[in-house]
Amino acid sequence: MSNKIFILVILLLVIIAAISMAAYFPGRVDIGAKTKVADFPLAIGEWQGRDLPVDEKSYAILETRNLIMRDYENPAGEVVNLYIVYSEDNRKTSHPPEVCILGEGMDVVEKNSLQSTPGIKANLLKIEKGSAGQLAVYWYKAGDLSTNDYLRQQIKITADRALGKRTSGALIRLSTAIKEENQQAALALLQAFARQIEQQLEKSLP
Repeated sequence: MSNKIFILVILLLVIIAAISMAAYFPGRVDIGAKTKVADFPLAIGEWQGRDLPVDEKSYAILETRNLIMRDYENPAGEVVNLYIVYSEDNRKTSHPPEVCILGEGMDVVEKNSLQSTPGIKANLLKIEKGSAGQLAVYWYKAGDLSTNDYLRQQIKITADRALGKRTSGALIRLSTAIKEENQQAALALLQAFARQIEQQLEKSLP
């Protein structure tokens, strides 16, 4: 093996080791978070929020308490649930929500991708539990990146940390009930709310 090839192999191994360490160690605990998701505004335009309780089991699974579960209602009585989980130190917090949905006894009957806003590509889920149905839209953040691709989020966080840049991670999920089997109306409501909160998310979740 020539010296050049040997040096390239060593450099490659060092890079792989650095990425592996960055991927492993930040996933241990969520400590010293400077950004508090609970500070996200309760009033967003014409929407007024109300916090919902989160059980201790959910906190334990997510390994962070830096999250909100909140219902926002507009003057027309329409309700959108906003769920945000955020971490500056733990990549595991923003796992795909289908896991929790199935664990709560609900079924995901449809999954598609959509352009929720011009700047946010998201995943769309149709969820059923018995005769009740709802739509959910969710996406991930990794610093200034918004994406519907979990793997892309994780790669960006890991790569940034390997380069010494601390990049936070977040999962944002919106959901609303499907009323009178009008799925299009439910989707339009979610997209309208996503547009309403988009700029605030950029400010609140660096």
